[in-house]
Amino acid sequence: MNCLEFRRRITAEPRSRDPELLAHRDSCKEGCAAFWQRAQRFDDELEAALAVPVPEGMVDRILLAQATGDRRRQVGMRRAWLAMAASVALAFAGVGLVWRQTDLNSLPALAVAHMPGEMEALTLTQPMSDADVEAGFTGRAMHLKGPMPVGVTYVHDCTVGAYPVVHTVTRMDDEPVVALYVPGKMDTKPGNFERDGWQGREIALSGGTLVVMAQQGASRKAMDAVERGWRAAIEGPAPQTIGRI
Repeated sequence: MNCLEFRRRITAEPRSRDPELLAHRDSCKEGCAAFWQRAQRFDDELEAALAVPVPEGMVDRILLAQATGDRRRQVGMRRAWLAMAASVALAFAGVGLVWRQTDLNSLPALAVAHMPGEMEALTLTQPMSDADVEAGFTGRAMHLKGPMPVGVTYVHDCTVGAYPVVHTVTRMDDEPVVALYVPGKMDTKPGNFERDGWQGREIALSGGTLVVMAQQGASRKAMDAVERGWRAAIEGPAPQTIGRI
């Protein structure tokens, strides 16, 4: 079973105890255990949102009102208001749950969830050769257009959520900075994020999306340098502007 099939099954059947699913969860190094945990939390939240409690004594009050002919109209109006209030509450709960599920499937959330199985890569200190760095991108049918960034210590083809990515680590001022390039993802809204001990940013490039991230407390200078290095390598050097005399 691969990661994509596992995540589709868990999304449809979060409570499944299929031994094959559980075996993949326990052995996968691509963050499927974290995905499973998020699916359980989401299912718990959905169940809690739908369990709308009935106020204590409501049944007795309704029965008493129904027995009083003069108050039938008032009872009907109260029922309508209660139903409307319950519908509004459920609607707000549903919107909140949909937003949380969307957030859990966002690229920053998937990138952070991918990292527990990749922490050893952050400890590497030996720079790779340019040829080895280039080879890491050929698996995604890519050819780098610019010079290789300095200090790259790790390059690997990975799958983050449903996205095929090139996962890199660059040591900049002795700080490990992760860069995940997602070729073909063109709907990115650039921005910064902080979650679960990581800080990062999404960057829209001409051929895909670059996610640069580091553990909380990393210097902005190091992250800026890594972003510039990979932008130049992927898109090519920025054109030089020649002024007229």
